[in-house]
Amino acid sequence: MTMDRSAYSRLAVTYRRISSLNQVDNNSMCAQEQAIKDYAKKNHLKIVEAFHDLAKSGTSVQNRTGYQQMMEYLEKHPEVTCVLLHHLDRLHRNVRNQLNDIYTLKCKGIAVITTDGLNSMDEDCMSEILDEAASAEKYSRRLSKETMKGLRVNAEQMLHNGGLPPYGYTVGSDKKLYIDEAKAPAVRKIFEMYAAGMSYKQIAQWLDDNGFTTVKGGKFKSTSIKTILENEKYCGTYFWNKRAAKDFRGMRNSHQQKEDYYQVHGAIEPIVSEELFDKVQERLHDNKNRIRNYNGKNYYPFNGKVFCGKCGKKLSGHVQYSRTSKNNAPVKQYRFSCSCPAVKTVNEKYLDDMVINGLRACIFSPENYEELVDKLNAYGKIQERVIDLQIEVLRSDKENAEKRCSNLMDIAENGDGTKSIIDKIKRLDKRIAKIDRRISDYEAAKKVFTAEDIDRIRDRFTEYVMENRNENVLGFLEDTVDRIEVDDTVRVHLKKNICVDRETKKGFRQGRSIKK
Repeated sequence: MTMDRSAYSRLAVTYRRISSLNQVDNNSMCAQEQAIKDYAKKNHLKIVEAFHDLAKSGTSVQNRTGYQQMMEYLEKHPEVTCVLLHHLDRLHRNVRNQLNDIYTLKCKGIAVITTDGLNSMDEDCMSEILDEAASAEKYSRRLSKETMKGLRVNAEQMLHNGGLPPYGYTVGSDKKLYIDEAKAPAVRKIFEMYAAGMSYKQIAQWLDDNGFTTVKGGKFKSTSIKTILENEKYCGTYFWNKRAAKDFRGMRNSHQQKEDYYQVHGAIEPIVSEELFDKVQERLHDNKNRIRNYNGKNYYPFNGKVFCGKCGKKLSGHVQYSRTSKNNAPVKQYRFSCSCPAVKTVNEKYLDDMVINGLRACIFSPENYEELVDKLNAYGKIQERVIDLQIEVLRSDKENAEKRCSNLMDIAENGDGTKSIIDKIKRLDKRIAKIDRRISDYEAAKKVFTAEDIDRIRDRFTEYVMENRNENVLGFLEDTVDRIEVDDTVRVHLKKNICVDRETKKGFRQGRSIKK
């Protein structure tokens, strides 16, 4: 669209901001807009675009969509030479950000102008701009301190301190947290499934299959599930001011936490027990350490555990590439060596073969079968509790569907059955049948383990561990293998004081029983 510039001397964009939706004083959005329009008309400025941010702090630019859109717009429209504000603190309440923007825009020939007459292009105004920027930051810090005092008073009374309540809770009229019975079952299930060994993906799938959504109506993701699992409010502990403070740029790392923060145990009605919460935290901690260790470019599960059988020193490891694959592609190999002349270089494939087969022989030795069966059935009991929860939710869903179907059939029998009602009945019948199938599948998943199951697991053990270097397998190897000694033979020491030598592998291949 072609603009008539004859009546205007310059083109401008406007920016408005309020820190809270409760602002109704002369800094409200309407007041800012009217003051800006009056100034533009009086000074022959053509407003070509308007930007704003609602309920956003001026101490940083994070989450200020309107501000970011304005800066992008100015990059694409060099014909715009003016940014109009009501007051300077609407742009920033941080001196550094304020001066950086003024300097950056000034270099592009863009003036920052306020309705009270400040102009960044006017050198005579710079001292006043500096004073206003400093005053705005000082006011923001003072306001922050006063706000923190109020929040601390709330915290001492164990009141909810703003924002969305944790999933599974609701805020009462007294500003305290109460259990939301509609969502609490999902929270309990999340903790129980994770404690039972299920992954974020499996938990998210179950929540989706059973109709649970986030507060905003979306699907659960790994991050939202992890946030729930880490929130100690679910076991009844009230906390406040846990996140680390903002840095000098006004930015905050939401993953960093203070070592010392306000907390009161037993101040909230718990959704899960402390025992279950602690069990989940233990698994989260173990997985966090393992993921950190496994993310290295040249990670190998036995790094730091391979020693020279002659001198006792730790063998140095290095990576080599060889073209031994079928398509002649480079294959990465880990090799360990020592300065002792009698010790040859040993590669990771040979070590893997020795260790995995040794573990297999020791774990699945006949004297361990009874203990293995007991432990698998103990794990099966935990899985049964998870399955029972799933079945309980499905039966409730089925009961609701049957009631709806019965009501619709009553309407149809009274002669009021339209085609749409008949179609609804058919859809409900299909849904009920689907629920029945899922309940049957879950019932069939319950299992009592026997020695024959141990045999099947043993037969697949080596192949599975060799081919699946996932988090669980790597954690298993880390927790099991204590030390590997290499000289003219290879000796593997397990953390339960079981020693496995080369004869283990030979004995396994020949079908002989291996004794510890």
